Amino acid sequence: MSQEANANTASNVSQMRPRQFGKYLLLEKIGSGGMAEIFKAVVRGAEDFQKVVVIKRILLGYSRDPSFVKMFVDEARITAPLQHANIVSIYEFDQVEGQYYLAMELVHGRDLQRVMARANKVGRTLTPELAVHIVSEVCKALWYAYNARDPYGNPLQIIHRDVSPSNVLVSFDGEVKVTDFGVAKAATSSGDQGGGVLKGKLGYMSPEQVMGRDVDHRSDIFSLGVILFETLTLKRMFLGRTDLQTLINVRDADVEKRLARHPEIEAGLADILRKVLAKDRERRYRNAQDFLGDLQDWLYARNHRVGSSQLAGFIRDLFPEESEQELLPLEVEEVTEGTRQALLDQANESTPVSGASEPTPMPPRMATPAPLRPLTPPPAHLLTPPSALPPVVPTTRRPSQPVALVSHVVPPPAPAAEAPDLSFEDSGLRLTEPNTKTSRVAPQTANFRIRDAEGNIFGPVSFDNVLSLLKSRSITEDETCSMNDGEWMRVGDVAAFRGHMRDVGVETSRRVLLFEGGLERRNMVRLVTQIARVQRLSGLLTLKQGSNQKEIYFRDGRPRFIYSNLKNELLGEFLVRRRLTTRESVTTAIQQSRNVTGRLGDALVSQGVVGAHELAEALQVQFRERFLDIFRWDTGWYGFFENVSSPKAAVTLDLDPMEALAEAIRAQYDLPLLRAFLNESATRRLARTDSARVSLPDLKLLPREMRVVNLLDQNPSMGQLMKVLPPGPESELLVYRVVFLLTETGAWMFRGATSTSPRR
Repeated sequence: MSQEANANTASNVSQMRPRQFGKYLLLEKIGSGGMAEIFKAVVRGAEDFQKVVVIKRILLGYSRDPSFVKMFVDEARITAPLQHANIVSIYEFDQVEGQYYLAMELVHGRDLQRVMARANKVGRTLTPELAVHIVSEVCKALWYAYNARDPYGNPLQIIHRDVSPSNVLVSFDGEVKVTDFGVAKAATSSGDQGGGVLKGKLGYMSPEQVMGRDVDHRSDIFSLGVILFETLTLKRMFLGRTDLQTLINVRDADVEKRLARHPEIEAGLADILRKVLAKDRERRYRNAQDFLGDLQDWLYARNHRVGSSQLAGFIRDLFPEESEQELLPLEVEEVTEGTRQALLDQANESTPVSGASEPTPMPPRMATPAPLRPLTPPPAHLLTPPSALPPVVPTTRRPSQPVALVSHVVPPPAPAAEAPDLSFEDSGLRLTEPNTKTSRVAPQTANFRIRDAEGNIFGPVSFDNVLSLLKSRSITEDETCSMNDGEWMRVGDVAAFRGHMRDVGVETSRRVLLFEGGLERRNMVRLVTQIARVQRLSGLLTLKQGSNQKEIYFRDGRPRFIYSNLKNELLGEFLVRRRLTTRESVTTAIQQSRNVTGRLGDALVSQGVVGAHELAEALQVQFRERFLDIFRWDTGWYGFFENVSSPKAAVTLDLDPMEALAEAIRAQYDLPLLRAFLNESATRRLARTDSARVSLPDLKLLPREMRVVNLLDQNPSMGQLMKVLPPGPESELLVYRVVFLLTETGAWMFRGATSTSPRR
């Protein structure tokens, strides 16, 4: 029951009159999504008995879809046996005239995401003790769920797979409850739940989860570690400027980098975070109980007692008015038997699946699940949250991903939604909205094709892509373009380009050129070493060779983003070349996604053509290949502009520059080229450089390359070294590559003539 229903749940609250749904009186609609809608409701019994609950009702159109019904049934079956103080209870699963629903506990409080947002807004912080207490309570829930058994005694071994702040409810009485097992998986679940498909919220997934690998209970523990970090700091841990950047941040799980930004985290808690957030799950806590033990030990060592009363005081201080709201309206309008059917029909009205205008009969092969009998009544505390902050959600849903919904919260008037957390961005061509040749459309939302001076046509590309090409002078204002497959026109005649180019010109003129020179393959290794290791620069390295251009953005000496105008390095071409998709699929993705402002990778993921983890890996490989390609450029110009940041929308990656240099020499420098560079020095003595900025471990040499380095200490020239290695071009190439890498990076240097005899 997460709050992933809408980017702005408050805007979907329905101001409705009470209406009957089976034995429940629906009081108000408190959430909705693509698959279900959520109501606060009351059920009545004898002697004025009444109970306030939440009804999560599958939309009528989806009630006839076996796959959606199965998801709903799985959620009910997994959650129903769970009876624990830290887990929201399911009371009933049934159907009313074919429309399935869940009846569940109503919690009077706020989800943790809303708590952190309010604390941030009013300048409050959660004490470390309160943060540890909240996470400890969630540990209890996860440990119980994993060890719970079904009514037949079979172990459930439930993995939640969506542990996030919006699924942790904190009541105004200081209780902590976990909700929304909609994407959970149990050992008793029927069938696969979509291996390789992302489940849950991206910023709180584990590295193995975002990579599409099998997950176990340690994935939930990692997610809970992210929550601990965020409750301590009130800062998002892995959130990037784009969702793909978030995925990459999670995959890399650089905990030390995050801890370095928050020295206020006490050393003992920092050690706990290091363990719970270990990238390798074998190094994490074995289970939630072990994690809980360390948290309790930390509290005990501080001699500080914290419990529900302290938490209740903090939450009530944050939400003073909401905490005093009534559970129910003072009076609820009665529904007479004469109007019951009319109200029931009204309640059952919902938007059908696209293309379905009338109800269709239930598929004959779909077995109707037996309704669950009402479960044990909940604890005396029935908690009712009157509002909640909308969760971090995508602006659009992907059909391959399950939809989880708000089921326990009455939202306040339209709070500001946080940044999207689950729609994938990449560095490829941007997709734009559909338009016809005759449509009047803003160029910023159009697709463009470009025709160069030789008559070659490429595209479709977005408005931003054309701007990038103009900025790099890869195309000129005199070349022609076609907007939405319309008439060909001069690029410079598109008014929107002229305005943007003026801004680009002003921005470019403000750049400070630190140094420049002519491109030579011999000097490329030395150039990158100077930027990456000697000076550790931040800024932009621009390389031009004819009409080809690359821009490499460095941060503290490490490449973080590369722009390239080479057509074979566009994302679609790269994915086709890697056989991750076909050219037809790329074209189809562009055509079918023109009604969504996004990017090519986003469309391919949403249509199931490429997995999200496959896309992330492909972009990292593409990033590396773009960097290695510059070592083939033997003519042209380079210039380094200091303190130029990566474009705001860029998906920043990371590359070890020294390791990449070694790889570049292996891939791009053959024996004839190296002979031309080094033959004159074949007899000169080689020695390690004192106080070198580059060390051998930095270069991550292969074992056979390290053997050459070790032999150099005893045979200090290339000529002498050749005599102790097996003769042949392979040995010669190996020696030349190692010596070239060592001398160009400054790890070793030539020192005059060779020694008279080799040392043994």
